[in-house]
Amino acid sequence: MFKLKYILLFVFLTSCSTEHPVNFDVSVSDSDILKTLNIENTNNKITNTWYYIFEDKTLNTLLLKAIKNNLSIKQAQERLKQARYSYMIETKSFLPNIEAMGEYNFNKTNNKNFSFNEENFFKVGFDASWEIDIWGKNDFIKEQYKEITNKARFNLWDLKVSIIAEVIDNYISLREAEKKLKITKKNITLQKDILNTVKDKYSAGIEDELALKQAEFSLEKTKQTSPSLKIQIENSKNRIALLLGILPYELEKMLHTEKNITSKPFKYSVKELHKLPLSIIQTRPDIRIAETNLKTQNALVNQAIIETFPSISLQSSFGFISGSGRKLIGRDKQTYGYTPSITIPIWNWGELKNNIELQKHIEKEYMLLYNEAIISAVLELKDAIFEVEKTFEINSYLKNSLAEMRTIFELTKSKYLNGIIDFTDLATAEQNLLDAENQYIQSNADIYRKITSFYKATGGGYNFIQ
Repeated sequence: MFKLKYILLFVFLTSCSTEHPVNFDVSVSDSDILKTLNIENTNNKITNTWYYIFEDKTLNTLLLKAIKNNLSIKQAQERLKQARYSYMIETKSFLPNIEAMGEYNFNKTNNKNFSFNEENFFKVGFDASWEIDIWGKNDFIKEQYKEITNKARFNLWDLKVSIIAEVIDNYISLREAEKKLKITKKNITLQKDILNTVKDKYSAGIEDELALKQAEFSLEKTKQTSPSLKIQIENSKNRIALLLGILPYELEKMLHTEKNITSKPFKYSVKELHKLPLSIIQTRPDIRIAETNLKTQNALVNQAIIETFPSISLQSSFGFISGSGRKLIGRDKQTYGYTPSITIPIWNWGELKNNIELQKHIEKEYMLLYNEAIISAVLELKDAIFEVEKTFEINSYLKNSLAEMRTIFELTKSKYLNGIIDFTDLATAEQNLLDAENQYIQSNADIYRKITSFYKATGGGYNFIQ
């Protein structure tokens, strides 16, 4: 017995050095990230309500409703609760298990003389079992389920970032279509006035039938855009309703009439795009998900290693046995016992060793996925920064060209009314003006979309909450 104690102590001490540590061999250095993104590495933190910068009360209301009521978010919340309960279940598996038991057995038999024997057997007591965790296996199980719980939490955050971006995108599409529809209606009114002028000239013999048909065609062509814009409005509302977990008729109450945010470009300092902390990449929810996958697998590697060590367990029982239920409890009826056991893996055809190698190679795959996620995140943020800057640049050009086009149209219209030019020139100028107005509105909407993509690429502020 003395020797056995020291043998077990020696095995325990030598096993302490067998832990397989997690290795974050990141292929992209911090300096590479700084150079690629051209960020200042400030202490600025982004809040998860960053969208307040748009100063649209209706949008804020919709987003708060979506975060609270979105069905996908609710499902993710339930998965997080499931993960927490799994953690509480699995991390208690190595504690002693105690069960109370009671048993009654009745036998009745007959002998050669046709007499009957009756036997009563009563038993009550407790059974206990305990697998003694001398190698720290339970610590790795705790680590595994802790990371599974973390992953569920990060998945919830990542989903919230995506839902916020989707709501904003559809809301901007809704407002963009509403503004374009308003422009279309204004142009229809204008074209009707021009058509009446052409008709008057045609009746007076000043204008030919070609000009009349062109004016009628221009009006009908403009009218054609109204149904498609109404479809876009309806589709956007339906998608927003789905994201909010409500029916469309409930959404109508929330879409307050206020100034359309796509009427003018959002004022934003592009310098803010580069005032980011270096941790903006590593703390994104999706990157943290990749990190938890790696840590979880590392715990599985360590568990596989421990499976090659001896396991020690203890079973014991205590109770009372009697032939009479009335005299069941008593010192003379006591029964107890214990059974310590040790199991040592000796020959398993390489199963345990191969399982260790299997888990290590799975871990290497997760390491590669983690690196890939880092690179993808850097490039996504880089693209988002560049697109915001260029979208503002395009918007400035479109604003200037729209102003020029309005001047051109007024001059062309004046010349036509004075009979200096043909209607073809006026029709062309009219269509160019409508196109310029729509392009400008779309560019305004694109600014909101690109800024949303930028904040989504930073992690949406959910990388700064604990």
